[in-house]
Amino acid sequence: MRFRPDGRRLLLMLLLTAAASCSATLLLVEWARSGPGGSGSGPEARAQAESGGLNEEERRKLDAVLNLIDRRHLYGADRGQLLDGAIRGMLESLGDPYTEYMPPGEAEQYTDSLEGAFTGIGAVLMVENGNVVVVTPLAGSPAERAGLKAGDILLSVNGQPLKDLSLAEAVEKIRGPKGTKAKLRVLRPGVESELELELVRDRISQETVRGELTEDGVGRIWISQFTSDTFERVKAELAELEAKGMRALVIDLRNNPGGFLTSALATAELFVPRGRVMVIYEDADGTRQEERSQGHLNSPKPYPLVVLVNRGSASSAEVLAGALKHSAGARVVGEETHGKGTIQMTFQGELGDGSLVKLTVYKWLMPDGTWLNGRGLEPDVPVSLPAWFSAPRLPRDRVLKFDDAGEDVRILQLVLDGLGLPADRRDGYFSRGTEESVKEFQRREGLPVTGEVDEATAERMEEALYVNMLHPENDTQWMTARRLALEAAGGNPAVGSAGAAGQDPFATGKEEHLS
Repeated sequence: MRFRPDGRRLLLMLLLTAAASCSATLLLVEWARSGPGGSGSGPEARAQAESGGLNEEERRKLDAVLNLIDRRHLYGADRGQLLDGAIRGMLESLGDPYTEYMPPGEAEQYTDSLEGAFTGIGAVLMVENGNVVVVTPLAGSPAERAGLKAGDILLSVNGQPLKDLSLAEAVEKIRGPKGTKAKLRVLRPGVESELELELVRDRISQETVRGELTEDGVGRIWISQFTSDTFERVKAELAELEAKGMRALVIDLRNNPGGFLTSALATAELFVPRGRVMVIYEDADGTRQEERSQGHLNSPKPYPLVVLVNRGSASSAEVLAGALKHSAGARVVGEETHGKGTIQMTFQGELGDGSLVKLTVYKWLMPDGTWLNGRGLEPDVPVSLPAWFSAPRLPRDRVLKFDDAGEDVRILQLVLDGLGLPADRRDGYFSRGTEESVKEFQRREGLPVTGEVDEATAERMEEALYVNMLHPENDTQWMTARRLALEAAGGNPAVGSAGAAGQDPFATGKEEHLS
């Protein structure tokens, strides 16, 4: 049963998320519990909370500082900003990147974003060591189209530095009206020079669930995040696939940054037999409570189950993957997941002015007791995508030509690989072989055959590369998952049967959010 140690029902909004994010794909759960330890952080904290807040000495000290600022500071200060700063300071002193404060305007923006539609660049972000880090770009978003990758560090937007800002402050600078430009300076791990990306902000509204059945009977359900209706959509897609005679199922959770935990757990119950553990919660005192399936199954599904994950799979996606792996017999394929193992609770009504505090209050663990925080879920079958899937954007402010050298040329050579026109080298030197590959691409695309990569050639290369990324047979992770699922079902993969020719029904088309 759901976590109800004393039988009382309290509606709590718990956040179990890879990060606070401009996309608001935060993992929320309506958790009916009051639970051992409540919302505090141990006996001492609970005793302090019961005492009514600040004692006289603490209040006197804060008042003294406030009075000093009022009377002696050269420029004066807004008292509201001082109070917000004091609250932020208290929370930042905890050293927890997932605990934060949002004043009324930011809280409203945050709450709106939880509805799954917003105007921005479409990336889930977190702050780590003072850096704004991309957890994952959302499918079909400006961020994905511009080539942002999980792990990228955003240094500035439109010339405004993002270093050492709170996540809310960074998000406020990055978000903006539809159609406006966000020029990002990006540091990508493993890439020597900084990248310059220009995105056009758009209205981000996602289709969270899609399903497809291959010609050889492998079903695929792609879940981009967990919203309030995701479970119902998954349930409907699953019923349709089963009615069509599905022999095996792949659940694709790649780049799924989280969402409603209740939705993820309800989805798990479609596959996890009744009574089996799906997730474990642990409070500050080390007390653990198991969340067991209340589904209708008495045994696992009669067909093989494979779960696809990558570094952008976080929070509720990790909970679901862990539940299916340990309690439904699924195999996990892909890359190590993000690794976010704590739960946050939001407090808004208590503050009285529309502002919001989000506090880390619990850990979550997989059914076997493993805590994934900071290391992620290891796949049973590790598979990486081709290197060219991670190619940064080609430069627009210079023409690449014979005898050039450097990171931009290395990126070009990576792109040429993805276009099926590999150069004679990949070390960042623009050789005659690289020039010939560029000419071949230009001939193929009807461009002036110069052997140089100007803006027009760069744009067309990236468009063609994106099309190749959408082709299912280039998706090595999906192809491996599909093959393993079919083999487990007792069949052999049919060549070219991964989906409609030249299309991947699970990848968002480039035109979907064209800015």
